[in-house]
Amino acid sequence: MADTLDKVAEETIHSLETRLRRIEFVLSGTSEDPISELFALRNAGRENSVQARLAALEHDLEKLCRESSTVKEMIDLHKNYPEIFKTHHHATSPSSSTLTPSEKLSTVLTAAPSIHATSSQLTSIRDTPIPDPNVSADLIALMPRVNRAEVVQQTQAREIAELRRRSAALLERWYLLGIEGVNECFAEWDERTLEVDKLLSRKLRAAEEE
Repeated sequence: MADTLDKVAEETIHSLETRLRRIEFVLSGTSEDPISELFALRNAGRENSVQARLAALEHDLEKLCRESSTVKEMIDLHKNYPEIFKTHHHATSPSSSTLTPSEKLSTVLTAAPSIHATSSQLTSIRDTPIPDPNVSADLIALMPRVNRAEVVQQTQAREIAELRRRSAALLERWYLLGIEGVNECFAEWDERTLEVDKLLSRKLRAAEEE
């Protein structure tokens, strides 16, 4: 019984260590070797006891909380609202499926290509090299110039829009005065010329009759 409890404790501690190192790797991209430092002394008696390893885990977790505000916020959230992190078990058991073994096999085989495609995509993302931080720093340093150029571009866009409006107004004025006005003037001259022509015709007929 004692051996079983020791084994369970060992597996639990190892699982906690692994999870902590995964969190460290996700947050910082690096992780210390779980068997280094306090965990390396396997034959040093109490240095490798459950209490010592738990204390080391708590020390590393506190260090991680100091270095990462995200971890600290998650710990505080767990302390204040522990019910959020509880696993809700469904009433229906996963083994209560009505599918036959052949139907399950068909479903698995149908989804196999998408599983391989997803795995390949995840592998390609993992193998993608991290960009040079100097390039990112240069881009960040260029942001003030980009913002100023954007302001200049917006100002020029407003000026161009105003010029287009004024050009349209001038074109409309030229059309009304230069085209429509001249046409109206010619039409008036034609009417006046016609009236004069009619008057002269009447006078000539009157003179001939006399």
